[in-house]
Amino acid sequence: MEKLSNEPKYTMHWLGMQILFVFGISFVLAIISGGLDEFATNRQESGFLPENRYEYLSQTIIYSFAVIAITLTSLVLIEVAFKKGINYIQYGLIGCALCLFNLLLLAMSEKMPFLTAYIVVSVMTIGLINCFVMGITHHKKATALSTLILTTEYALILLLVHLGSLALLIGSLLLFVLIAIAMYFTLKLKFENKEIILK
Repeated sequence: MEKLSNEPKYTMHWLGMQILFVFGISFVLAIISGGLDEFATNRQESGFLPENRYEYLSQTIIYSFAVIAITLTSLVLIEVAFKKGINYIQYGLIGCALCLFNLLLLAMSEKMPFLTAYIVVSVMTIGLINCFVMGITHHKKATALSTLILTTEYALILLLVHLGSLALLIGSLLLFVLIAIAMYFTLKLKFENKEIILK
């Protein structure tokens, strides 16, 4: 039976399915990223990757799940806010681009200092995803919002990687702030004619 055109799309059922998909794909891609840690160890033992760069890279990989899950969840909110449909393949491709970040970082860290490699790969990843979001939504505000979220995520990860023993404390505080922001946005989710809107 075909779906009627006036039937609401952004329902609670839709939101639940999107979040379930986002966390499922984030988990799978984080496991794949985690496998890069062993590959990086082999590269470091073979002399291709300096030890100090390996340590930074290994710490960066730890945050893969958080980056993928937060980015894809923010895209769900962008989809609701701007009423621009993003399909599962597009979510998957964005997740793959976020996962590829770690492989590119490993490859570039072998040839240049970690900070330089991190900045180059961050700009590449943010640029690619934002061009894709612009192509999907055709909305400058949606693209600017995704740019802000990704830039903030990658800047915070770089900060956490360089903090050493303070990383756990700062990371925990940042997660607390993130949950507070998520709670704030859920208060802005309203129902009108059985459809979720962001007000």
